[in-house]
Amino acid sequence: MKPRSLALLLTLAPATLGAVEYTPRMADARWTVTTDDNLCELAQYIPRYGTARFLTRPGQPVQFNVEVRTSLPEPDVGHLALRPPRWRHDLRNRDLEAVHLHAGDTLLTLRRDRALEVYYALETGHEVILTHPDAGRGADAVRVVLSPVRFREVLADFRACQGDRVYLDFVSLEDWRVHFDFDESEMRDEDEFSLGQVVRHLMNHPDRRVVLGGHTDEQGSVQYNQGLSLRRAQAVQRLLRQEGIAADRIETRAFGETWPLDPDSNEAAWALNRRVDIWVTR
Repeated sequence: MKPRSLALLLTLAPATLGAVEYTPRMADARWTVTTDDNLCELAQYIPRYGTARFLTRPGQPVQFNVEVRTSLPEPDVGHLALRPPRWRHDLRNRDLEAVHLHAGDTLLTLRRDRALEVYYALETGHEVILTHPDAGRGADAVRVVLSPVRFREVLADFRACQGDRVYLDFVSLEDWRVHFDFDESEMRDEDEFSLGQVVRHLMNHPDRRVVLGGHTDEQGSVQYNQGLSLRRAQAVQRLLRQEGIAADRIETRAFGETWPLDPDSNEAAWALNRRVDIWVTR
């Protein structure tokens, strides 16, 4: 073939577009809450792509769906990752596991544990990145960015719809609570009795596990309180481990200042809100 003819063919050959990215613009990024008697939904619309939704129904744990305008022709595999927004220098990138993708309008469905992983990532300020094969757009891949902007602003409405079901996405068989001093992550001596009760219960019921939910008062920055609530949950976790409770029976969650027992802004309320909730479940 003549060089001139080859050059013409190369010019006319279709070129791939690399990875096409879909994400809401900063000004348009928002999460909305929809409620009725049988459904609570927390959703973000991604222009030209589809919608990401957290869904729960009475008696069911939280679920996460991604619904698309252009479906895959057959099931495939995608990948999830966490990325800090450009204005958050305190967060790090993190790769999550591969996810199974479906052909049809609902591309992705994540059940309880993995749905909560995405939920907490957005709550702590991460962007959630879903990468998957292209469905006929002429690109190498599609990258979808879920924005954390305004996510925390609507959580109160979502939780009000859910009652206990958002963070008690399990059946709590027994529960205890321990409190902390201001800006402290070490347990107080007076709470050791409660922790002893937890240990005895878990020893007597080896089929059960424990979920530790760390909380703070509203004082301090959101980022600092998120870390402090995690340190409080981890402090209780260490004490349970020291008493012989296996690591795979303990789950820690960090809620920062987002779920106060008392919403007032005074010392009595703050003292009540500095806590770790201890839930025993199966």
